[in-house]
Amino acid sequence: MIGRDKVIICVIITIVISAILFGILMAYRNYTLPMPVYNINDTINMLKNDPYEDEDFRMFRLYLFNELSKSHKMRDITTGKIQEFTEEELDDIYKSIGGKEKILDYLKNINDDEKRRDEVKKACYELQIITDDELVELLKK
Repeated sequence: MIGRDKVIICVIITIVISAILFGILMAYRNYTLPMPVYNINDTINMLKNDPYEDEDFRMFRLYLFNELSKSHKMRDITTGKIQEFTEEELDDIYKSIGGKEKILDYLKNINDDEKRRDEVKKACYELQIITDDELVELLKK
């Protein structure tokens, strides 16, 4: 009876540990996968040049940059081509976007309280380009 209980406990512990390890491996795999895009050149041009000169679009560009900076790779969905980016190339893209500081300045300078609240929540929860602390700081105004 005691031997059977030990076997059951060992099996349950093995299953739990296996599930945890599998989850960790899948999360790591998804984190390092190349960012899928439809056209690599168009995406790079969009990241480097804002065709709309729009601050709201700048937030979206920063979101895409953050996704790209996880793996440093883009994969073209249609052709399967993968392009890797160096730190220098990523720095150029970040500078062309204006960085997080430019986004924070934009959010601070919105005069309409309701619009600012909506944009700040979008930047924090949907795009995840600002932290909760920055959210609280921006909503104090």
